[in-house]
Amino acid sequence: MDTWKTPKPKESLADYVVRLRKALNLTQFELADLAGIHSRSVGKIERGLTVKINRRTLQGLASALGIPQEYLDATTKGEEVSLEIGVKFCPLCWNPGTPADPMWSNFRAKYCYLCGKPLRASCINCGELVLSLRHRFCPLCGHPYKEMAKT
Repeated sequence: MDTWKTPKPKESLADYVVRLRKALNLTQFELADLAGIHSRSVGKIERGLTVKINRRTLQGLASALGIPQEYLDATTKGEEVSLEIGVKFCPLCWNPGTPADPMWSNFRAKYCYLCGKPLRASCINCGELVLSLRHRFCPLCGHPYKEMAKT
């Protein structure tokens, strides 16, 4: 993972976008073209004149800068980005002892594509991050990761 792309603590959206754009050796015009937005929008963002950014602009900037959209969301809200990432899995569709489906690991995936249940990356009982699915139970509290289907 490219840690230089992660927002620094208390870094503003303007500073973050400028830092990444310069690290990628892009001009404002090039960034705007890659993001599919107007070059004046990039200028306003970099000068800190934009308070709210719409989804389309955030998606375009994230794609052009090669970062998850969550990074831009966090800097917009003034929050820090958590780098701890657990293994995402569907508590209903996952079969214990097998690896998680690769589609669940997509950073944009929030719900299982098979059943629609929210994906989980931590124990539902104690909140401990799931770092491996080699085991069926949480090592901290012993709660099973797999949920039984309700009939």
